Amino acid sequence: MDIKTLNASHLDAIREIGNIGAGHAATALSTMLGCPVEIDIPKAELVSIYELDSYYDNADADYCAVFASSDNDGPFNFMLLIKNDEVADIVTLLVAKQFGMQMDFASMPEDMVESALGEIGNILLGSFLNSVNTLLGMTSGISTPSVSRDMLGSILSVVATMYGQYGDVALVTKSNLNVMPEGPEGEKQKKELDASILIACEPKALEALLKRLGIL
Repeated sequence: MDIKTLNASHLDAIREIGNIGAGHAATALSTMLGCPVEIDIPKAELVSIYELDSYYDNADADYCAVFASSDNDGPFNFMLLIKNDEVADIVTLLVAKQFGMQMDFASMPEDMVESALGEIGNILLGSFLNSVNTLLGMTSGISTPSVSRDMLGSILSVVATMYGQYGDVALVTKSNLNVMPEGPEGEKQKKELDASILIACEPKALEALLKRLGIL
């Protein structure tokens, strides 16, 4: 099954999965950071794996990518994308929540940053997968995430190589998140996080997903 064979009902159902998953991921992030997180209406689209570089228009920008996959047959492969210049805020908030102290991002050891990003990816992607499990009546866990920080074009080239072996279609869910921690005087601050979650799966897994939704 490829993107050209999907009709409007198929696309609407798949987009709804993306929207529900993004909402659950935002809730999980709020719990993780201990502060409110507001999410704009997510934008979910099906995109060819090999056209991702043209889907994103800032291939030279630096990004952080977190990769993971589900452990079921015909696995779903996940990637979380966050702009590098937005990583500092979310990592600093997580470290403050976990250790009860403020640390300057620039002074954090690289392994601490990588660990925090892996944990953020694990929570967001795991929550996304759990919402898909609930919706489709599945039970599957998520692998240990891996982290990469590079130019977006280089990351997407790796994605095409890694995920292209499973199929040529990816569900991309883009969300603008507003993370609102308390300031030093108790006032609510607002930190914007532009995040994307990408899901790629084998054609047979996509067909199974649509069958579970009762539209194939």
